[in-house]
Amino acid sequence: MSNLVIVQNEVFTLTGDSIIEDSVYACVLPDGSIKSNVTLARLDSQFSHVDTAQVRFVQGWRWRRHEKRPIMMPVYSSDQPLVDALYEMSVDYIAGAVDNTGRFAPSQNNYSRLYCSIFLSLAALKPHQSMATLRSIVDRDSIIMQREGQWPVVSDHIGWATAAWEVYKATGDRAWLAYSHRVIEKTLNINREVLLDHNLGLIHGAGYTSSKPIGVRRMTWMGYNDLFACMSLGNNILTGNAYAILADMSDELGIENEYQKDAQHIKDAINQHLWNEDKGFYSSFLFGIAYPRQSPLTDNTAQAMCVLWGIADDNRAENLIAHTPVSNLGVNVSYPAGNPIEPYFANSSWATTQALWNLASAYVGNENALRRGLGALYRAQALYQSRGIHMQGLDTDHLGTSASNAAMVLRVLMGMNYTTEGIEFSPTVPACMPGKKTFTGLNYRKAVLDITIIGTGNDVASITDNGKSMESPFIPAGIEGKHHIVVTLKTGNRPSQHVTIHHGEVVLPPTPVVTWTGDSGHIVDFVSGTPYRLSVNGQFTSLNDSVFTLPHSETFAEFSVEIAGKYGNGFMSKPLYYFGLTPQVAFFPGNVDNGHVAIPMNVAESGEYLLDIGYRPTGTLDVRRVSANGHPMGTLVMASSNSGDAGDMAYSNMVKVLLLKGENSIEIDQIRLPKAFTPCEPVHVRLIKF
Repeated sequence: MSNLVIVQNEVFTLTGDSIIEDSVYACVLPDGSIKSNVTLARLDSQFSHVDTAQVRFVQGWRWRRHEKRPIMMPVYSSDQPLVDALYEMSVDYIAGAVDNTGRFAPSQNNYSRLYCSIFLSLAALKPHQSMATLRSIVDRDSIIMQREGQWPVVSDHIGWATAAWEVYKATGDRAWLAYSHRVIEKTLNINREVLLDHNLGLIHGAGYTSSKPIGVRRMTWMGYNDLFACMSLGNNILTGNAYAILADMSDELGIENEYQKDAQHIKDAINQHLWNEDKGFYSSFLFGIAYPRQSPLTDNTAQAMCVLWGIADDNRAENLIAHTPVSNLGVNVSYPAGNPIEPYFANSSWATTQALWNLASAYVGNENALRRGLGALYRAQALYQSRGIHMQGLDTDHLGTSASNAAMVLRVLMGMNYTTEGIEFSPTVPACMPGKKTFTGLNYRKAVLDITIIGTGNDVASITDNGKSMESPFIPAGIEGKHHIVVTLKTGNRPSQHVTIHHGEVVLPPTPVVTWTGDSGHIVDFVSGTPYRLSVNGQFTSLNDSVFTLPHSETFAEFSVEIAGKYGNGFMSKPLYYFGLTPQVAFFPGNVDNGHVAIPMNVAESGEYLLDIGYRPTGTLDVRRVSANGHPMGTLVMASSNSGDAGDMAYSNMVKVLLLKGENSIEIDQIRLPKAFTPCEPVHVRLIKF
């Protein structure tokens, strides 16, 4: 059975005991070790765009199986020896990733992937180490916010909640439950006060996977103020899930709450503002201050979360897995991908993204997508991780890769889903991976589980516990002692098996560089024949020349340029905000009461206005909360100017405020950041009718 093909496509062939890609291979030796003939010369020839001088590569080294297993981890065996060896290599890495404090060390401080790794498998395999790690990321009962960037610009820290909840479900530790509830509640309250967009119901802030949202690196004109204005799919999913988790935690603790309503509000806002009906998948983020627009990219890590956590309801989940384009090498972190670079070396694909996508594929019953996804994950791990290969300076995360692979055994092939009441079994075993599968020595609360899966499919035909037939595929949390669970499968519901394959030809057009002068614009990097478009408040007209005149406007207008591509429009250039009428200006008062000021503003008519602050940067980040007549309106971020020259006049992001005709009170409060900072020097407030 080991030679049965699991995946075969234009790039590689994966069987139960080997992977072959052109002249390169990896295979399992009789002693269970993995042999690969990947060489530095091969990397140099195949990936000419990769600086192989940066490749960490030890000639002749390969992962070898321990003769005597020194680590207490569950053992997996099947009729696919390559899968067995990759799992053993994964748990070997996981065991070795714990430092002398009993915690996991995040890769280059990337806590986002650490949270994913704990959710995927570390909570089940190493619950106490996961717990210790999560505790180390808390300060004064709130999740530490400032790390890769400046909070609230980078606001992915709430992913902690997903990991903490998984640890509780694995351990049943009531003290941990109470602690986690307190931390999540306090952090969400801070986030709501600072990050919530009161118009759209979404959470502001950049990236949950890096210091910038997926794709923002293509808009180099963006500063911290612009980044804060973004509303990313990932951050909003993590926030919505955190509210749902807090509701469940409150129920466990007997605390009355309405957090499920908060979760539903964010879910509704995601589906209203970030779902792209024409493309059939979610946009990675909204951007733009006055007229938010969808990014032309999708974020597949977040999309998988949409499926797993019930954001993509109705038939969206099934269609999303079927119609989001993936490559023969796996699902890209974003689509269209930024470049065709080998996924394992750079950030066009991550193991955590692939693992979540595989779980989502199994969830909707798309065995074809799952089989391809398993092949992509196994290929990268067998060819590269087995040789210890990664790029120096790039965030190749061996712990994340290992946790992702282990999750394929726990969550897919064993089909284990931890709940507060016990473990549900819902295995999905592709027909190309037949035979008996055993998973022995898993510690679960006060029990030790040995699990055997027989057959293929995604429907449980029968299940026994220590030889006794069970009514449902579920074991309660209160079991104790040794238990041998045997699950027999049959082919069940198999809806869509469609998969959309792309071959790297889909590339977004570049982002134009435009200089604005008075009532005209100049496309600096103009290429004749390129379909440029001028956007005026989101409405488009064609441009045929590098220099163009802006249409006259009596009111506020937002101008930008983008390129219309075959597979979708590119990102917009740095916009020009045209005020039309002269904005009302009110100078900041000299007397500030503990970071609070109240500024009277008299307007001729009621309605929506745009407000920002002109300030002199100090080289750090300053954050202010804005209210109008006692009602919260939003948050203003004041960072260093793009030129970096302290003292130059700069402007914050804009906030929409609702004002009454006549006298109004604009209240501005300084938000105390977790780290010491030097406040900016606010000069004046600008107000323009929107």
